[in-house]
Amino acid sequence: MSEDTVQTQEMTEAQRTRITAFIIIQVLFLLVSPLAGGFHYKIWSMLDSAILVVSIGLTGLLFVLENRRSRTLVFKAAVVLYILGVVDIALNILLSGWLGWEKLS
Repeated sequence: MSEDTVQTQEMTEAQRTRITAFIIIQVLFLLVSPLAGGFHYKIWSMLDSAILVVSIGLTGLLFVLENRRSRTLVFKAAVVLYILGVVDIALNILLSGWLGWEKLS
């Protein structure tokens, strides 16, 4: 198999900048995620943190993968996990707010 069929290609500087920015955004949401759980450290409340950590780990793989196709696949998987983590954060906020209002009334 020749080198051309594998489609190895180095990342451009713009791609590295975008990936770094995506990692920074993920880390910021990871720092916010304990607040979203309402400090109820149960399994579901910690799920968003776990999903975001896996997403950050997958995104970190993009810097070492040489194959363009695998970089694209890993990036899409990381984005899906990131969106799932953010949706879980939103659900945690909605549920803790709803449960909090019920306890107050």
